[in-house]
Amino acid sequence: MNRVALVVPGFEEEGGVPAVARFLAHSMRESGRYEPHFVGVPMSSSDPGSVSLRTPSSWFRGLRVERDEWRGEALLRVGAYASEFEFQRYRPRRLLTELLSTFDLVQVVAGSPAWGWIVRDVEKPTAMQVATLSAVEREMIHQEGGLAVRTWRASMTRITARIEKLGLASVDTVFVENYWMEEHVRGEIGSERVIFAPPGVDTEHFHPAAAESAAPGRLLCVGRMADARKRCDLLVEAYARLCHRLQDPPELLLVGNTGPTEATWARAEELGVRDRIVFRRDVSRDELAQLYRSASVYVLSSDEEGLGVVILEAMASGLPVVSTDCGGPSTSVVHGETGLLVPRSDPEALASALESLFADSALRSRMGAAGRARAEEHFSLETTGKHFIDWYDRALG
Repeated sequence: MNRVALVVPGFEEEGGVPAVARFLAHSMRESGRYEPHFVGVPMSSSDPGSVSLRTPSSWFRGLRVERDEWRGEALLRVGAYASEFEFQRYRPRRLLTELLSTFDLVQVVAGSPAWGWIVRDVEKPTAMQVATLSAVEREMIHQEGGLAVRTWRASMTRITARIEKLGLASVDTVFVENYWMEEHVRGEIGSERVIFAPPGVDTEHFHPAAAESAAPGRLLCVGRMADARKRCDLLVEAYARLCHRLQDPPELLLVGNTGPTEATWARAEELGVRDRIVFRRDVSRDELAQLYRSASVYVLSSDEEGLGVVILEAMASGLPVVSTDCGGPSTSVVHGETGLLVPRSDPEALASALESLFADSALRSRMGAAGRARAEEHFSLETTGKHFIDWYDRALG
């Protein structure tokens, strides 16, 4: 059995990166040839295994490997030097290199290619799965805070952008999950080391309801609602317009581990739709699948998405998808066939797209069925996992 180190930043967060890590672990185990081992690296200065400039006791202690657990999986956490500085978390360090060298293969799962730099000195086969670029991912965050905060963030992003080139050069192969990132990475390192391989969805767990209803039901959105990139504020604006146009508007159900901000709730109150919005926090995987089946339309209002695993879950559940055209969704959503793509930051366009679906049950049914078929054909766990397993087999001979 080949041992694979799954290196993942930010296990403490929810979102696309941990979801891809779980998908890869599943694919490895299903192959019967690979055994995944989770290795966490810090995304913040508060990591207990790091050497922090603000904590003198850590200067003498040095870096540590800490044993932890994540969703029932054993996890090894390895810190960074001077972890207050973002670029330090991407740097190779001997303790991490020595640990990763004990595995047969190393797979990095990250948002930004900068994380590939940490495996520069590992002599075993290395691969990295990436979704986006730091400058694209942080576009909204750069607009928040005072001048000093914005200046600091902008400088860290500029440094990270340079490190992204080092990260791409440090690994043997780069897996990408959306079309625009594939084009970018091929332009940076050529086509030979790039594989287009989006993650998959469990089409058995996420499946359509047994019987379709012609009556419009819920409008569903799943994600980190407090994250500025998800644009929950935009969704509320569009939803208010939808409610004013429909005689019997649907309930808006928000699901995630963080809820809308106080400002978003206040805006919903001003628009007169607060009572129509329901938020569910930290639902189980079984509950989530049932909530997809209870909805009629799925909506995503983000300004940036690497792919949008939630879109795959919605399509597998037989839901038509209305999404902003924010990078990743165009990889999975076929406009006019499985859903509708609208411009970013345009509440009117989002509301109109939603209105067209809620006003036409036949269109909802047709797009939902097409989305389910596309999920089964292109995004099932078996289909998508094969890209990774095939490369592992070739890399290890």
